[in-house]
Amino acid sequence: MEYYEKTISAELKYKGNIIDVEKIMVELPDGKLASRDVVRNAGASVVVPVINDEIILVQQFRKPPEKIFIELPAGKLEDGEDPAVCAARELKEETGYSAKKLEKIMELYPAPAFSDEILHVYLATELIKGEASPDEGEFITAKAYKITEALSMIDKGIINDSKTVAGILYVSRFLNK
Repeated sequence: MEYYEKTISAELKYKGNIIDVEKIMVELPDGKLASRDVVRNAGASVVVPVINDEIILVQQFRKPPEKIFIELPAGKLEDGEDPAVCAARELKEETGYSAKKLEKIMELYPAPAFSDEILHVYLATELIKGEASPDEGEFITAKAYKITEALSMIDKGIINDSKTVAGILYVSRFLNK
């Protein structure tokens, strides 16, 4: 069987600052029609900053789930922006660090059932400490954690942001090679 959904029509239902929402009518492989609600998002860059056996994570409040998260530094792509440029900018803004070495390690789709958002994930090494400069209205704290501590925090459900879990697991494998 060939897997596809042919778009028949698309209607913009909501235009926001970070997302747009479309109602899409598709033709399925069996010829039947179905509707899809699709969240459009420009995507983001995520940084996995590593110093020896430590990873730099940030703590911030996230309104949709109404809780504080411990996460990897990340930020949305500006229109037409190179994801590597975004990654370097977000690392500096959120943690104060700059990376001599920035390497793309993966792309993630955090919610492909309803969104086209893609996360470009970068490993940042050879870090140089500087001053953080968060965006206006962004309240964030950076802290270094031992990789083993971060893994334990995943096991305990303290770290449960998907991009952060993926990045920490990747780095733990990378450091064990």
